[in-house]
Amino acid sequence: MKNPLPAGYTLIEIMIVVALIGLLAAIAVPNFRNAIAKTQRQACALNRKNIDAAKLQWAVDHQEPADSVPADADLFGANGYIEHKPECPARGDYDLHAVSEKCTCSAVTHEN
Repeated sequence: MKNPLPAGYTLIEIMIVVALIGLLAAIAVPNFRNAIAKTQRQACALNRKNIDAAKLQWAVDHQEPADSVPADADLFGANGYIEHKPECPARGDYDLHAVSEKCTCSAVTHEN
């Protein structure tokens, strides 16, 4: 009578699978983080562009000079140009500045 071979995997086979999974994770995680950072920068740039457009529209509607600085209440809210003040995806704060200047973000990684 022959003894049947035991069913299951050896320790070496399990270690090889775990090593492969670790290698794939080591490759994927940095790429995933870079993709998140890039998406946050793009969303922040779009938010700043929308804020700049709202500032310009406010200045035209209220006949304000290019060096005037609108308040948050002038641009954002139910009766404003944008329903609510956008938030930077990287948790930065937006500085409005004058109408003639670009809106900036306090997040260091975002280009202003």
